[in-house]
Amino acid sequence: MNFTNGKCRDLCIRLMEADSCNAVVAVLESEGLWADPAVWRLYGDEPNNFSAIGNQTERSDAALVEKIVNSIDATLIAECLAAGIDPESDSAPQSIHEAVSAFFEKDTVNADAPGHISGWTKKKRGEAANRITVAATGKKGSGGNICLSIADSGEGQTPNSVPDTILSLNKENKIKIPFVQGKFNMGGTAVLRFCGDENLQFVLTKRNPAALQASDISSDLWGFTVVRRENPQGKRRNSRYTYLAPMPDPNGSSKGGILRFAADSMPIFPESNRPYSRPSSHGTLIKLYDYETTGFAKSDVLRRDGLLRRLDILLPEIALPVRIHECRGGGGHGGSFDNPLTGLTVRLDDDSANNLEFDPITCPFSVSGEPLTATIYAFRPGKGRTYAKREGLIFTVNGQTHAPLSRDFFRRSRVGLGYLRDSLLVLVDCTKLSGRSREDLFMNSRDRLSDHELRHQIELELEVILKEEPRLRELKARRREEELKEKLAEEKPLELVLGALLKKSPSLSSILLKGARLSNPFDTRKSGEEEKRKFKGKRFPTYFRFRGKPDSHVLQRECAINLRQRIEFETDVEDNYFGRKREGGQFQLYTVVDGLRKDVSDFTGPVLDRGSGSIRVALPPNAEVADRLEYVAVIDDCSRVDPIENHFSILVKRPSEGRKRDSSKRDKSKNPKGDGDDSKSESGFSLPPVVRVYEEEWGKHEPAFDRFAALRIVNAGDSEENGGKPKFDFYVNCDNMYLKSEAKGRAEDVKLVEAQFVYGMVLVGLGLLHEDSQRKEADEGRMSVEDQAEQFSRAIAPFMMTIVSDLGGLQFDGDQAEPA
Repeated sequence: MNFTNGKCRDLCIRLMEADSCNAVVAVLESEGLWADPAVWRLYGDEPNNFSAIGNQTERSDAALVEKIVNSIDATLIAECLAAGIDPESDSAPQSIHEAVSAFFEKDTVNADAPGHISGWTKKKRGEAANRITVAATGKKGSGGNICLSIADSGEGQTPNSVPDTILSLNKENKIKIPFVQGKFNMGGTAVLRFCGDENLQFVLTKRNPAALQASDISSDLWGFTVVRRENPQGKRRNSRYTYLAPMPDPNGSSKGGILRFAADSMPIFPESNRPYSRPSSHGTLIKLYDYETTGFAKSDVLRRDGLLRRLDILLPEIALPVRIHECRGGGGHGGSFDNPLTGLTVRLDDDSANNLEFDPITCPFSVSGEPLTATIYAFRPGKGRTYAKREGLIFTVNGQTHAPLSRDFFRRSRVGLGYLRDSLLVLVDCTKLSGRSREDLFMNSRDRLSDHELRHQIELELEVILKEEPRLRELKARRREEELKEKLAEEKPLELVLGALLKKSPSLSSILLKGARLSNPFDTRKSGEEEKRKFKGKRFPTYFRFRGKPDSHVLQRECAINLRQRIEFETDVEDNYFGRKREGGQFQLYTVVDGLRKDVSDFTGPVLDRGSGSIRVALPPNAEVADRLEYVAVIDDCSRVDPIENHFSILVKRPSEGRKRDSSKRDKSKNPKGDGDDSKSESGFSLPPVVRVYEEEWGKHEPAFDRFAALRIVNAGDSEENGGKPKFDFYVNCDNMYLKSEAKGRAEDVKLVEAQFVYGMVLVGLGLLHEDSQRKEADEGRMSVEDQAEQFSRAIAPFMMTIVSDLGGLQFDGDQAEPA
């Protein structure tokens, strides 16, 4: 091929507009480039690059996020260089939000959240989104394919620098820049495994003139290439990634350079539903061919189950808005072809009144001296799955999701929020973790949590936060009452029948009947609710003191050495005081030893709730019985000349019986995931409330019942009348297909058949609960008792009526059992 300027530009456009791996291969074969090994260069100049490139995220949506993050980084770096600031210098912004504020809020006032796009107008977000775009091309539907083009007008690269930047591995290109997210020099390769059968990626880039720092003879040229995967061959046992580099290397080596051409601009950006339509004088375009759609549907990228909503979850607090374009025909909401990606928190802020039960709850906490913040969103019924599918807790760094935990977290026995499983989302901000702790918490792929002890300690703190949060407890009680109140008319007959059945069996009675009764399932305590409803918090506190005590009171408490101390406060400040992004309050907790203050490494809170708040303090590991520990809690903000200080002391007492020194420090080998209690529970359950569910009500449940469903168990939290053990509610599907089939054959006994099915399923559920209570040692592969009940009851439903009604009538004739 004669690499003239015109031919190079024409080849670039053909590759850019190709919408499948086959089309790309055909273009390169027509130019004699695909089969010529001499024109392909090793990615990162590493012969064994497949091991590094292939060992990354398992999900295509998470891999795509890394590309978007790289575009955001490139945009911020370009702005920094254009301002004449060295991005690695001390004068550069020291965080992403500082950079956004410095470079994108010069002419506007973002009073509530500087550096956060949540404080921008919709118009400003829309205008900024045009600088970074994602366009979907190709075909829709299961038989088609999707190609994704990510474009930005950021710093760009020169053709000569591409091997050491965009196509490099394990280089410290951005590691010294404090305000960017991508620092591992790996995110650009995570997508490759998801790019069709040939793993093809197209790259087009030109350096931003404002970002040029050194002379480069290719600085005014566009450079482009194609990345591909080469299969194992001969003695080479592993695949490897290479990229097209047929040009002579300007440094004189034999490695080759990428193709290049001169052009004032290139149409790297889409307009509406037209890809490659809006020109740019510089920037970068990355195209991913035949991209896998794990995590989002192949249908319209703007719809509820499409790419846009998936990215909202993966970039919940995105630093800069991004415009998503659907260029495959059709359109999104209202027939639009593009919408800005602004992240989950902005979506919720814009329409919180219609989606949330109350304002988000912010809870700072500290584990091993590492600061974190949990933000809890409680959705109105039916709204939660609009914003998240499986995720219950999302761990973020600089607004990017690094790892999720499923909604099953809320069903853990130490959380007890089963009724809110589909209505909660918790964002855990890990941005302030030290570099080492961040490495310990997350796998290198950044899409999973590690099995490090830090992870387990964080989970334990989150369990307590969720369990004790008063607004969540109130919401759970209200949801449960709404669901059960009209369904328990047969409560007394059920108690009598089941009680009589169990008492006939000495073994079952000893296992299941400890305190067996159907007590009032609803929490009737209403104290303080009226006062809470009337509470109107101030922006800054005029007081923040121990509950029921005057200002400057020195509080004295006693705490068993194996427990944590709870300290309660009262204040007149608004609930989001410690969580708001502008003019927020700061809380510091210190121990005082010989007059010197030292940070407390393990505490939770304060969580504010309409004039009240509390913290939980872990005693230091070197504490001994009879020690008197001195503490000071310091509250400060920009409005104060002097901070508020609250002094208290804790007298360390002997261990509380039946409890370990610190349940949060228990042996991980016995319970590595924090599921279950420290020791086996005593036998005995109260008979649960049992709700009969009929077909017209199936859709009211999350997830919906169907004709095969039989029994569902919901963890309703701790039960004071049952020694603080979890209480459970049972839901039995009385329109199960096998029950209905049996009832048809016994028309005169329909009610009896239904009752037998219900009682049988309740006994099955009680058996599963008993077994679960005896197996509290952690088992990573063991499903929750709720899921066990759902699955096992489906399996046993076809045989339940035979077990209940027929086996009891068997008679023996010698050694042979025969029906009566």
